[in-house]
Amino acid sequence: MNIDKNSFVTIDYLINLGEAETYPPDGKPEEISFCMGGGAMPPGLEEALLGMKVNDSKVINLSAEDAYGAFDDELLMEVPRSDFGPEVDLRPGLVFETENEDGQAVYFIVEEVRDESVLIDFNHPLAGKDLEVSFTIRQVREATPEDLEEQQVCTCSECQEGGSHQH
Repeated sequence: MNIDKNSFVTIDYLINLGEAETYPPDGKPEEISFCMGGGAMPPGLEEALLGMKVNDSKVINLSAEDAYGAFDDELLMEVPRSDFGPEVDLRPGLVFETENEDGQAVYFIVEEVRDESVLIDFNHPLAGKDLEVSFTIRQVREATPEDLEEQQVCTCSECQEGGSHQH
């Protein structure tokens, strides 16, 4: 079966950011599953997947605009340290989940911890970066109604182990 706009897809992927920097950081490809068109993956990646089938591999280059967009300084916010419970061991790199005004989950990263405040970042961790993405197709099938309903649930190893982040 070839990938089309109604497919549920599982891929192994590795993102090369240059200067020997990769995502995942350990340099080992990671498996992720998603519905095409669900917004889980950058449009440029989904476009490259169309027509591919199981065991096909490809390496593509995505500009920041075709990947996770430009870095937006307006998505950096300074909030009072007291917004976090005293039991929270705040440190740069921690990812938190909150809800926007529509009740949808949004994520932010702790950038800097100060005495009285915390600098947080709502940008995607890969925002503003050009990416080289290598991937192999592991599974392709027609997306079910259940897949479409659950498309907001990430299947990467970090999330499955209790972590959370934004792709």
